[in-house]
Amino acid sequence: MDHRINLVCTAARSVVGGLFLWAGLVKAGASEQFALTLAALGWVPEALQTPAALGLPLVEILFGGLILFPRTARIGAFGLGVLSATFAGVIGSALAQGMIVDCSCFGEGTPSEAKMLWTVCRDVALVIVCVWIYTTHSRHWPKNSSECPSARNP
Repeated sequence: MDHRINLVCTAARSVVGGLFLWAGLVKAGASEQFALTLAALGWVPEALQTPAALGLPLVEILFGGLILFPRTARIGAFGLGVLSATFAGVIGSALAQGMIVDCSCFGEGTPSEAKMLWTVCRDVALVIVCVWIYTTHSRHWPKNSSECPSARNP
């Protein structure tokens, strides 16, 4: 059973890390479009939209990379969980206000209510996975280990 948890944890870290690396790289390459998305959402003051559009993708890339490595996985999981919860809240709030915008998560797309709802659901699922990784991951790594440690042994 412990080996299965290790495999699932490693797979989860790889999927979540890869997803955020991809999203961060896409946004970093399209910072002007992402700044327009931030402006449309209205959550970032105008003076901070460009710095946020440049900085947020770097934060996603940083935490996406940290979650991939066993010794920094908990830091990455915590950071990505906070980002995902924030994204879910911002997009959910916009949706509740009747705003239809493209989140620019993975590049520009045609905005729709269904895509926004899917984005909120995806972000909530990412929060759950990040919390699981954070709580399953041991604080102390055995030497020469590249896998997640097993869940707490009874």
